[in-house]
Amino acid sequence: MEHKNFLFFDCECANCFDGVGKICSLGYVLTDDELNVIESEDVVMNPETEFDWYLFSPKNKCQLAYSKDYFRSKPNFDAFYKKLKPLFSNGNTYVAGFAVANDVGFVNSACERYNRDYINFRAFDVQNLLDKTFNAKKKLFEWAEFLECDMSALASHKSVDDAMATMLVFKKVCEKENKSPEQFMKDNKEFFVTTEQVALAAEERKYKKEMTAKIKEFYNRRSPNPLRHLYDGQKFELNKKVFSDLERALKIAKRIYEGGGVIYERLKGKGNIVFLDEEIAPEKMTSIEAKGYKIIYASEIEKIVK
Repeated sequence: MEHKNFLFFDCECANCFDGVGKICSLGYVLTDDELNVIESEDVVMNPETEFDWYLFSPKNKCQLAYSKDYFRSKPNFDAFYKKLKPLFSNGNTYVAGFAVANDVGFVNSACERYNRDYINFRAFDVQNLLDKTFNAKKKLFEWAEFLECDMSALASHKSVDDAMATMLVFKKVCEKENKSPEQFMKDNKEFFVTTEQVALAAEERKYKKEMTAKIKEFYNRRSPNPLRHLYDGQKFELNKKVFSDLERALKIAKRIYEGGGVIYERLKGKGNIVFLDEEIAPEKMTSIEAKGYKIIYASEIEKIVK
């Protein structure tokens, strides 16, 4: 029988501005199939970016493990790529983390920043396993306390220590459920995420952010030269369900603007609320109209001839 290894990992970032995490440390703990530690390391790297001021603020209870100068004295992610890639993509190794989709995303972003191919792997989310097993939600070190793990030598937000804590809580739950680590993961396959899944989700978030920004460029603005004067002086609000189809929402916003109307985040006073073409419950319709608002359907706006 082939014996598997387990790799628990965690990343810390200098900042996550624009939704992109810039790794400054990647800690890992490699174990055998019984979760005995083989090796561990805190791979500290230069994020080549500014640090979020809050990370070193006295108000932040979880400070980064090292100083800014120490991080900046180290090589960047690119220098560690050849070491990390086989560690993660070894077919004989299960990879795991706590809220691991975030960390997979950080690794993806680092690969993109340094023009490297993605490190293709799948990772098991220990957080989801714990939430399901105990029907509760807790932070990593809260789970460690709950499961009576010895954390006396570990510090939160030190990557290798967070990786170690993840391994310890996973080991405890395996013991409590009387299952081997591999069997426990096989029984909960839904908690694996892949590099590709996380990358696609990131692309979707980016698309939604960009499209939403384009839509909101029409907010609080009235066209100085409307193509039509259908909505001159009228105020509009887009119901949140309109944003379920962002391309359609953009066309609607553009039509309102071109018709001389003005869109607001929230209407104050009288105005039109744009809904999708679905039946609105009578009580909701009555409530909306009682406030002085008029209901207008998306299809009505879309029928306007350009």
